[in-house]
Amino acid sequence: MRIAMLHPSLTWRGGAERQLLNLATEMQKAGHEIEIFTNAVNDKCYPELLNRLVVNVVRAPTINALQSIELPKNSTSVIQKRSDFRRLTGRFRSYTSDFRSMVTMGMKIPRGFDLINNHNFPTEWAAFFAKKRLNAPVVWMCNEPPFWFSDPLQRKGLGKINLPLFEGLDKVAVDYIDEIVVLSAIAGRRVEKAYRRSSKIIRSGVDIDLFHKASGEEIRLKHDLEKAFVLLQVGNIANDKRQSDSIVALYYLSKKFDNVKLIFDGEGRLEKLVALSRKLGVEDKVQFWHTHRDEELAKVYAACDVFVFPAQITWGLAVAEAMAASKPVLVSNKSGSSEIIQNNVNGIIIEDANPKEMAAQIEKLINSPQSRRKIGENAFEFASKHLSWKNYAKNMETVFQGAVANKLN
Repeated sequence: MRIAMLHPSLTWRGGAERQLLNLATEMQKAGHEIEIFTNAVNDKCYPELLNRLVVNVVRAPTINALQSIELPKNSTSVIQKRSDFRRLTGRFRSYTSDFRSMVTMGMKIPRGFDLINNHNFPTEWAAFFAKKRLNAPVVWMCNEPPFWFSDPLQRKGLGKINLPLFEGLDKVAVDYIDEIVVLSAIAGRRVEKAYRRSSKIIRSGVDIDLFHKASGEEIRLKHDLEKAFVLLQVGNIANDKRQSDSIVALYYLSKKFDNVKLIFDGEGRLEKLVALSRKLGVEDKVQFWHTHRDEELAKVYAACDVFVFPAQITWGLAVAEAMAASKPVLVSNKSGSSEIIQNNVNGIIIEDANPKEMAAQIEKLINSPQSRRKIGENAFEFASKHLSWKNYAKNMETVFQGAVANKLN
């Protein structure tokens, strides 16, 4: 098959980007012809994977009429009013910019592809225009529906007016998608609520050998962690990743243990987390890292004692990576990755990611090296059997083939 894969941008190290690039790589290994279409790319986004693939950068026109709107010059507070105007219309401009860029992407994909496989919002819009032109089936790897379906804050201000419009456009585009794939039942329920569409669950993958064989000794020595009990959370900083819960759990643990450290590895704004750790008196126990290469990230996983993931998201690739590294994982039941956890067997599930409960479960693991080792071993066994990139690509390939066959019939 000749497959066009679509993604908004490839400019940072995120789980969705890693998933797309590994899927493309494995499909290419299986003999398929893969081309990626995106609005932007740089070497921050897994260059070791990008260099193996054909990546087409489709740039949209930069003209934005809304930015040129002038307010009355006789106003006594023109600057403030212009600032307020831009703040209130910021989301609208963002959506119009997204729409314009996706139309451009959809119109630039050349003929000759057997299938369009789009990843992440808003590429369903690009897929809509591409399908209309190319008459090729579309499979959407929907990691998560657009946030306006779930975030009430988006409906404030002008959101009351423009979001129904964009929701309508989005639903029209999704009606033209042949198959929707999700990573978890949690994601499937969000798709059902947003679009009244069913979806297929296919779990993402992980580089089993890379994360299983790495050693953390160098990392622990470099960061003076030889005598520490190390907690790790990997992922870009975001409210729904709930890094703050991990800091609060550390606070409770610090009352009983002096040697517990918490490592965050990811990209994003740190100010609020630094302020929280300072307020709770655990600033000296929290470290913020930003690993740039998978080989180094594997060593980071190997250096930890317990992996924590209080995030409330539809999946959580970092959980699978920690499992491949044979680490006991604590996962929120609000995360899609909790669906692969058998509680107290290959991981621990925390109800609502409650920090006190997190601390209590971590304390048990601190006091029981045998439990840590056994849960970690079971985690690796599950990951190696079910969560390889090859398995993920094979399952996606089956969906692709079915969509193409249905189109021919």
